Parts: sequence; structure tokens; C-alpha cells
Amino acid sequence: MRLLALIKKEFLAVRSDAKSMLIIIVLPLIQIFIFSFAATTEVKSINLAVFDRDGSHQSREFIDELKGSRYVKQLINVLNYNEAKDMIDTKKIIGFIVIPDNFSKNLATQDSKIQLILDGRRTNTAQIAEGYITQMLAKFQSKDSAQSPVELYSHYLYNQNLNNFWWIVPNLFGSVTMLLAILLSALSLTREKELGTYDQILVSPLYPYEILLGKLIPGLVISIAVSTVVLLISVYFYGVPFVGSLTLLYAGVVIFLFTISGVGLFISSLCDTQQQAILGSFIFLLPSFLLSGFSTPIENIPSWLQPVSDYIPLKYYIIFIKGVFLRGMDFATALPLLIKMFLLGVFSLSAALILFKKKTG
Repeated sequence: MRLLALIKKEFLAVRSDAKSMLIIIVLPLIQIFIFSFAATTEVKSINLAVFDRDGSHQSREFIDELKGSRYVKQLINVLNYNEAKDMIDTKKIIGFIVIPDNFSKNLATQDSKIQLILDGRRTNTAQIAEGYITQMLAKFQSKDSAQSPVELYSHYLYNQNLNNFWWIVPNLFGSVTMLLAILLSALSLTREKELGTYDQILVSPLYPYEILLGKLIPGLVISIAVSTVVLLISVYFYGVPFVGSLTLLYAGVVIFLFTISGVGLFISSLCDTQQQAILGSFIFLLPSFLLSGFSTPIENIPSWLQPVSDYIPLKYYIIFIKGVFLRGMDFATALPLLIKMFLLGVFSLSAALILFKKKTG
């Protein structure tokens, strides 16, 4: 009977706690609806560019074959290699096809060749895209048995050997430090509440923004230190090449961790216990992993869900980290990513300050 009374008490406690009811019932239902669309490793549509140096009837037929494929979402005509490479660098396309100027002539006389250049930073998507293009090429050839065989030569930019560590380790560089930063900041205020020292902080001669900064900076410093350790492990243990600027890398690290710490402080201001703060952190982390491109290509997420990824800081950080690590991204290219992360950080920290003032006012 005593055990039943305790069980009944726990059920009543959960029912009377509106925040717990929200976490237990509403949020899982929302997540299972959204993430069933987002959590997929399929590559249903790809963006490609084509550099047609031949301009013949046969080359246009092959381009029409590409356009008509259900796997190709967008096919962009480019005028030179550099234009297509810039699109790969900015992740507008997964790769581009080069049709040589003697393509139609060689179809009738000898083996013809087509070059396919893919983004090696996205190893899984690039390999699947190569398979799709091979199928389209085979379908194009099957329409005319008189044609000589067409060979597809593939080249992967920034990861020629398709080393999996070169893809996954930069992703982990962002996710591991994000997990640490948000937990450190989310637990900062709730820890004071549980220890009974929260009121002492409120009556101290500190402005609200000074209290939040005092909670933000230690976690930020610790997260940056851990990022340095992860960087050393990435380069010297896993052998991931680092060809970019170390100064630019740390500028991005600081801005990203500032943004995540701001989110953590908002969660900490909202919650009353450390348990609620931990649950709130994971509610933020799960969509971050699924909608940032960490595990699922963003272009494969349904179009109505893709705009949500624009508000995920990890999305910009993964692009930034891979760019600095593997291709030596310069400051001008990185600046839009840094600005977007910084603005999200300012917004989250401002929201945390407003909520903190409201709850302590």
C-alpha cells in the first residue's frame, strides 16, 4: 500500500507539472511527426551542373536524359570549370558533369569519355549520386546500339580517396563541442536554484546581463579548450587534413559556442531544475543533429521542413568546419556563415536576458 501511495504521488506530481506534461506528451508527438521525414539516409534528389563543351545533338540528348530523371532536382548549365567548382564549394550542387568537345564524334568512332566531379566532403551522397548518373548514362546509351561505349571518369574534390574520417570527424568536431557547451550553460542557473544560492546571486550588486555573462563565459572557455583537444585528435590521430587558417577556425569556434551557450542560458532561465534543463537541452540537440546536415543531407528533407534548418546553428558550423579543414575556406567565403551564427547567438542571448529579467523582476 505504501508503494502504491508513492506511485500515485509521482503520477500526480507529473500531472500537476505543466512543463513535465509538455515534455512527456506533446514534444515526443511533434518530434515523431517531424523527424520521420527528416531522419533519412536516402538521396532522393540531387543538384547537378553540366559543362557541355560539345554542344552537339547527342550531348543535348544526354542532358535531357539527366533533366528527365526523377533523381535530379536541379540541373544547372555552366560555362567553365571555375563556375561549377564555386557551386560545389558553396554546396549548391553535389557535383558537375563535363561533356568533352569531341563527345559526339567519339560516339561514332571510338570510346567516348565523360568526366564527373563530385563533392568528396559528402562521401555518402556523392557515391549515391555517382550511381544515379551511371544509371542515366546507361539508359542514354541503350537508346542507340550503334554508339560506342561511354566511359564515366569520376573525381572527388577535397577527399579523393573517400576517407570516411574526413567526413565524420569534422561533423563530430561540431556536435561534441555543441553538446558540452549547451549542457554547461543550461545547468548553470538551475544548479544555483537547486543548491539554494540563486537568491544570493539575485541580491548581489550585479545587473542581470552581468549575471548571465558570468554564467556564459566559464562554459565558453571550457568548450573552447575541449575544441582544441578535439582539433588535435582530428589532425594527429585521425589524420584529417587541416589546410585552412587557424585564426579563422577559432573565430568560428568562438562564435558558434557563444551561440550555443546563449541557447543553453535561455533553457536554464526557463527551467527550475537541472533535470528539466537536461531534458530541454536534448529537445534542442535532437533536431539540431537531424536538420543540420549532420546525418541527413538537407536537400533530402521535405521542402516544407527545409526552412527550419536555417535556424539551426550547427548547419552553418558544419559547412564552416569542413570548408576550413578540407579546402582552406577564406574569410570572405566564411563571413556569411559567421554572421548567421552570430545573429542567432545574439537572438538567443537576448531572449535569455528578457526571460531572466521577467522571472526575477
